[in-house]
Amino acid sequence: LLESSSLMRPILLSFLGQSQNREVSIDKLLNVVNLESSRGQNILSELLEIFDIYSMKDLKTKYLNQATSLKCTINDRLSNTIALSQSLEIGGKFSDVNLDNAINSNLKKLSDIKSKKKVIIFWSSGCSHCDNELPKLIPYYENLRKNNIEVIGFSLDSDKMSYSNKAKNFPWVSASELKGWYSSYVEKYNVHATPYYFILDENNKIESKPDRVNDVISQLNLK
Repeated sequence: LLESSSLMRPILLSFLGQSQNREVSIDKLLNVVNLESSRGQNILSELLEIFDIYSMKDLKTKYLNQATSLKCTINDRLSNTIALSQSLEIGGKFSDVNLDNAINSNLKKLSDIKSKKKVIIFWSSGCSHCDNELPKLIPYYENLRKNNIEVIGFSLDSDKMSYSNKAKNFPWVSASELKGWYSSYVEKYNVHATPYYFILDENNKIESKPDRVNDVISQLNLK
């Protein structure tokens, strides 16, 4: 019951928070639950998602490698977690998506936008961090366009007016499914918080995953 309930994540978070040496504690846990069992794989999958949400990059790298090295049959949940993690790593192909309710564009899909690079931003109108971060990119947008770099913001809003009123302040392409956190973006791109950034090359391969807008500005050598 615990394994299939919503309590497993907070219990694992508490377990990690109380561990003096997380790696040692995790290794002991995974040994006890047995990674050759479906239960063990479900717990490993949940841990990988926690590492991603809380930016525990070293732990994610170690235990994702452990997951991909398993020689036993892997259950669907862990298999899906591995596939999603690998597809969103540096060099992975960013999957295509519709530009629903688009602003500043008449194009239908992300792949229709042809540019040397793309800056992808997941945001929402009610996100205070977005309010602080996104306006910092506006002064650089003209220079970005001159260098054939496009910005596309995917909003996790559910209210069309809230989305439109905020998006019209941004000069770049905005889109939203208007499904809030039930949007396909959340699962498709492993979005756990906003703002959330990707930089793509001309073939929509992931070049980097900046943590903040200042990292975007720095990585693109904007002045």
